[in-house]
Amino acid sequence: MVRGFYTLASGMLTQDRVLETAGNNLANSGTNGFKADRMASRTFGSMMVERIDGQRTPVGSVTLMAAPDREETDFSQGAVRQTGRALDFALGGDGFFAVRTAGGTRYTRRGAFRLDGEGYLALEGVGRVLGRDGAPIFLGTDDVSSDGQGNLLAAGRPAGSLGVFRFADNARLRADGEGLYRGDGAQPAADPDVRWECLEDSNIDSVRELTDAITAQRSLQSCAQALKIYDTVLDKTTTDLGRV
Repeated sequence: MVRGFYTLASGMLTQDRVLETAGNNLANSGTNGFKADRMASRTFGSMMVERIDGQRTPVGSVTLMAAPDREETDFSQGAVRQTGRALDFALGGDGFFAVRTAGGTRYTRRGAFRLDGEGYLALEGVGRVLGRDGAPIFLGTDDVSSDGQGNLLAAGRPAGSLGVFRFADNARLRADGEGLYRGDGAQPAADPDVRWECLEDSNIDSVRELTDAITAQRSLQSCAQALKIYDTVLDKTTTDLGRV
């Protein structure tokens, strides 16, 4: 009986995290370069069950509870759309732009860049965009053009190259909020696919996220109702036993 409390409570915790993740995905569905998160759960404790009928016959194992474990990011490609804006960039395939922030280098697929007050290419509110050499990119003008590998021209003059970096395993990257990631071992891409005057949309599937949110909400309600029933039965049991 008491085990049911653990199972239902862990189910509520898991579905609450799923609902939170789906809500965050939906809220960022319009953010360029945003990647969807998925909640992964894991079993927590298990025990062997045996039937005792003159001998001990193994029946199997029983999982005590499932608990939310971690968020996993879906790094699949989002749709690329043309904007016609000279400081918009999108990446095809694997890779990330690098941005220097107050907390160190962060990596992102967001490519809606601006010029900061000193003429450097920057991601607004985050920091300066880094070139292939790891240094900030000075443009001094928004009269910019680029080829398919991110080599930049500013007012017709060479102005460096956009840094596109790759990792051995994107799953090891740590999310830092707002489509930014932290990670070690970044290497410049030898064959970057840079789309000028384009942006990559988020890879959010709104229908899937809404379905996940509705399913999680219903599961939460079901667990809450079952917990009330468990509580009523347990209360009645202890009360009746007390009268014996």
